[in-house]
Amino acid sequence: MNTKNVSNNSDFNQTWVRPSIKIGITTVSLAIIFSFLPNIFLYIKYGVFPPLSIALKSWLSVAAIFGAFYFVEPFSYYPILGMTGSYIGILSGNIANVRLPASATAQAAVGVETGSKQGEIISTLGIAGSVITNLFFLTIAVLAGSSILSILPSSMKVAFEFYTLPAIFGALYGQFSIQQPKIAIIALPLSLIVLKFTSAPTWLVIIIAIFGNILISRLLYKKGIIK
Repeated sequence: MNTKNVSNNSDFNQTWVRPSIKIGITTVSLAIIFSFLPNIFLYIKYGVFPPLSIALKSWLSVAAIFGAFYFVEPFSYYPILGMTGSYIGILSGNIANVRLPASATAQAAVGVETGSKQGEIISTLGIAGSVITNLFFLTIAVLAGSSILSILPSSMKVAFEFYTLPAIFGALYGQFSIQQPKIAIIALPLSLIVLKFTSAPTWLVIIIAIFGNILISRLLYKKGIIK
């Protein structure tokens, strides 16, 4: 599809949106089903299966830590990833530290508007490229990762472990700050204030920071301060 010729809503829905939804629902549904195959195998082969009460308790313990992301990630990442990119990101994982930067960088490099039809297509291409690249380097890391890490100085190992993700988010913040400096001036202080001066749990801090920034940005847009 030519990204310069996607202004017609009917054509775009027919050639892009509907196939994406169909493929996305199918692949995500299959991934959900296949996730239970090891449990089914253990039950059929060895008769091992946890009682429902224990399974629910285990799920609740995980949801207590990561449950906020069920709601936060779709809302916060969708404007950049787009619909198709969200489907791919959910399946491939590493949304925050790989798919999101790939999507944002691809759109910035081509010069398309985030959230537009052109942005949707370019975002998908960028994410697809990141998946292929990720698989290539992940294969190398699995085969030779331990050997490479063993020869690195301890300072580099610490840097990889603790500073990779902050560096990625810092670069993303800088990139979007150039595009929307008025939002950037508010976004970072709001997040720091919530983190520093509240005793809220991590999941609530994330929700307040993300949806607070969305709300403030919306108000600024209505007042014509940002475009």
